[in-house]
Amino acid sequence: LQFHSFDEHIYHEHLVHPALNVAPRRQHVLILGGGDGLALREVLRYPDVERVTLVDIDPAITELASQHPVLRALNANSLASERVHIISTEAVAAGEPILLQMPNHRARHASREPGPTVRVMNIDAVRFLEQVPGLFDVILIDFPDPNAPELSKLYSLQFYELLRSKLAIDGVFAQQSTSPVRTSEAFLCIGRTLRAAGLATVPYHDSVPSFGEWGWWIGSRDDRRSEAQLRETMRNLRPFSVPTRYLTPELVGASLIFGRGQLDTLETSINTVTRDAVYRYYLEAWKRL
Repeated sequence: LQFHSFDEHIYHEHLVHPALNVAPRRQHVLILGGGDGLALREVLRYPDVERVTLVDIDPAITELASQHPVLRALNANSLASERVHIISTEAVAAGEPILLQMPNHRARHASREPGPTVRVMNIDAVRFLEQVPGLFDVILIDFPDPNAPELSKLYSLQFYELLRSKLAIDGVFAQQSTSPVRTSEAFLCIGRTLRAAGLATVPYHDSVPSFGEWGWWIGSRDDRRSEAQLRETMRNLRPFSVPTRYLTPELVGASLIFGRGQLDTLETSINTVTRDAVYRYYLEAWKRL
């Protein structure tokens, strides 16, 4: 299950709004994954966002989300606007240069409303981070669960080091991170690996009925903000400047609270490209259910 129309707003509001309200600036936002346009829908609510880059490896997903009437209704036409540019790339291997073309393939759905420029790239996220210039104020990571070896690399120390290098000095990231109940050790492994990459990070969670209890990690560079400072900021968010269906600043504060022992672990492994710890933890957890 990728999402359910009944409650996807709970998931996507948690992924987007805490990070965009903790970050001191949000002019340039990067979404990794999220080809359904639902996280993008939430980002586009903020009028001070100037540029959004969405990177999803699967062109079929972004194409479907920009054309299917049900999906367009769900994502508020976030991928079917005159301001959306599809950027094709001929890079096929790490280290090769990205050759960009920027035609506007969405003009047939043009809504002609003002707003930020949205660039969509169908490329592997690792290759993108290796080659893209500049830094991002907010990075939102909406990858599938690490339920396969090829997905495990997107939760690796090497990937998070790349992520840190593309984060503005006071930038903020947020990542969907599986269930802290059903796959607790995989969830905690993600946090350990983020910290090993030089990121100060804090876990939060909520119940999404179609998924169950779900978790995210939010963070920033550890040379800019400590975990204690990040936690305090999240506890004291100002009222959101944009409308939401579910999430409030008070709920963000409550989402930081976990049950007794829920974050305790005897494990110490982090996830690397050559050691699929998070994948192993994920599989072991589902075998026990």
